[in-house]
Amino acid sequence: MRTSAGQAGRIPHGGRRRRGPRRAHAGSDRCSWAVAPIEGLPIVARERGSMAFAGDLQKFPLADVFQSCHQNRLTGALAIRDARGERLIAFEEGMVTGCAGLDEGDETLAGELVRRRLVSPDAIGRPSRFFKRKGSLKRSLTRRNVLNSSEFNSFTRSVVLERIYDCFLLEEGNFEFVEDYDKTRFDDDEEAAKVRINPNEILMEAMRRIDEWTRIRRSIPSFREVYVATREPTEEDSELVREILTLTSSGTLSLEEVMQKAPAARFESCETIMSLVEAGDVRVATVPEYIELGKKAEAAGDLEAAASFYARGLSYERGNVDLNQRRIAVLEKLGRKSEAADERKLFAGTLLEQGKKAEAAEQYRKAAELVDADPLPLERLLDLKLKEKDFAGAKDAAERLVALYLRLGLGDSAKKVYPRLLMLEPKDRWVRERLAATHVELHEAATAAGIYKELGQEALEEGDAAAALAHLQRALELQPDDKKLAALVRDLESGELAARRRRRRVFLSFSIALLLLGATTAWVVYEAMALFHLRELAADSVKLDGGCEVLLIGINTLQPGPEELGDGRRRLYRGTFASRWARETAVKLAGLYAREAAHAGLLFRLPPPPGEPLPRDEVLRRLDAALHPPQEQSLGALVEVAEKELAEGKRAEATATLREVGRRLEEARLALSQSDGPTRAYTVFRERLAEVRGLLPRIEFARGLAEIELPEARAVVEAAAARWRTEQAERAAAEGTPANGAGS
Repeated sequence: MRTSAGQAGRIPHGGRRRRGPRRAHAGSDRCSWAVAPIEGLPIVARERGSMAFAGDLQKFPLADVFQSCHQNRLTGALAIRDARGERLIAFEEGMVTGCAGLDEGDETLAGELVRRRLVSPDAIGRPSRFFKRKGSLKRSLTRRNVLNSSEFNSFTRSVVLERIYDCFLLEEGNFEFVEDYDKTRFDDDEEAAKVRINPNEILMEAMRRIDEWTRIRRSIPSFREVYVATREPTEEDSELVREILTLTSSGTLSLEEVMQKAPAARFESCETIMSLVEAGDVRVATVPEYIELGKKAEAAGDLEAAASFYARGLSYERGNVDLNQRRIAVLEKLGRKSEAADERKLFAGTLLEQGKKAEAAEQYRKAAELVDADPLPLERLLDLKLKEKDFAGAKDAAERLVALYLRLGLGDSAKKVYPRLLMLEPKDRWVRERLAATHVELHEAATAAGIYKELGQEALEEGDAAAALAHLQRALELQPDDKKLAALVRDLESGELAARRRRRRVFLSFSIALLLLGATTAWVVYEAMALFHLRELAADSVKLDGGCEVLLIGINTLQPGPEELGDGRRRLYRGTFASRWARETAVKLAGLYAREAAHAGLLFRLPPPPGEPLPRDEVLRRLDAALHPPQEQSLGALVEVAEKELAEGKRAEATATLREVGRRLEEARLALSQSDGPTRAYTVFRERLAEVRGLLPRIEFARGLAEIELPEARAVVEAAAARWRTEQAERAAAEGTPANGAGS
């Protein structure tokens, strides 16, 4: 008989941690019926002379429950339930008398005898005919000399024990001890064996199997996998080993199928297979082998088996494209659309990990076609289209997703879809129309009307009166109380709005024409004033006869700009045609200024002696005070400071220094002009005069560079100053005198 979790010998999937046995506390309950339940165990019914209790297998070890039943000499059945069904273990005065497995697929003792090959192999295919008899199975087996009474009782006991041991391997579930239970669940042939087992005899082997099951699960993660033998059976092998190697040699059977065919209890088969796996005598099938198994199953028309083989292969290689495609195709042929859709979603995730976004999007699209109530594929598809900025694909996915959300009653989710598309194309009319329609579906008239109004206004600005009228009419349907909107719709329908717009355009065109005419007139007047100003400057320039100072004033006056120059003079208007001509004139004046500055020392003349000249000593004193004042820098030193500041680009500092230079130079000129003939013939006086003449070119060049702002004019003066210095250096080298310009 098959051993399974709840059936004879079936091994449940998943291991169980070993729990140490916890003993019941006898005498802890002082009821008249003197029963000692497990500590903390919930009692679901309590009457005089009876007890029913229940619990969770994860909280109360089954070993403690067995000990409690035995110690309290309970009679009834322990029902053990999990997701697969219910198993019953019968107790009579604390002794185990039987075990009924799951109803579905439960085999009788007769079937178990056939599976373990305790009857003739010729009768394996017809067990019902072999056991067609009058009387019990025990009598039939005894009469045919297959098993005697003692052997039958022992065999039945072993089958019952296998079922009970499998209950100890369950990880999850609950139990309940009941006195009233369905006795028809127990096989009459099992009752004929008069099984009575002390629970203490079960616990030792049960604990051993719990530990062994942990090892088995480490070696064999799943019994659904196909295992393949790596060697041939030998005479040294046990019968069970030879049988397992033979069954796995073809590489077509899962371990579940192998254990169903093996002539041994399932736990014994599991232990044997574990030993073979650890020894390397059997191995799990490879992915190519699973593909071949699936192909063969498809060719034989067994699509269920093919789907199972492909699934097992995918558990080892999820990213195998061929496996994914084959499993999906088989599931669709079987009509299992939901599973096919799930596989397509998993396949799409694998493709995304491989960077194949287009193929992943196609899988999501097909998954959405298979199931019409799952928004996940369309959500993933929309995400991909938006990331790739595929606006057309995103619109299609969004429309389908919104329709699905509305059908499922997910209005809040539906409203959030189209705004995501507007992040790519904020002005897309189709998306906004669909968004408005979504709000209408959700009975949000005010929001929808607002969108339709925006669309209508934009259509009006674009000159599309028909589209504007359609949108505004739709908005008016949603908000019939909006009087302003109603008036606008009436104007559109009557054409009055278009007429007003035409009149507005005519007025606007006329106003623009007037503005242009006024601007043109103002520009002409502005240009004329600049030309008039330039003419005056040109007329004045021919009168310039004041040396470097007058030339400098003329240059500054011709520089374009609105700033005041003082004394009522203004610079020429900036930005006119006349300003260009003025700039050319300023550059020419700069050249004239540079020539005057180079000859400033030669051009300096003393005026005739005055009627009342100053005494010679006073004249010399005043000259020394201007040129070489005590405890202050000399005039020449100040000029050098100004030149250094100009070289460093400090024009403001240089201008301040040159103001002091100009003040002293004016004092020196005044002292020179107040001298008489004898004083002028005096040697010291002549030296002071030569010093002033030598400094004048340097002073004028420095003033020009400090005050001239026009870059072209400054460049002319800088070039002339550099030539003058070179000439002075060459002359000084030839004459053997200092190159300070004193001999000009």
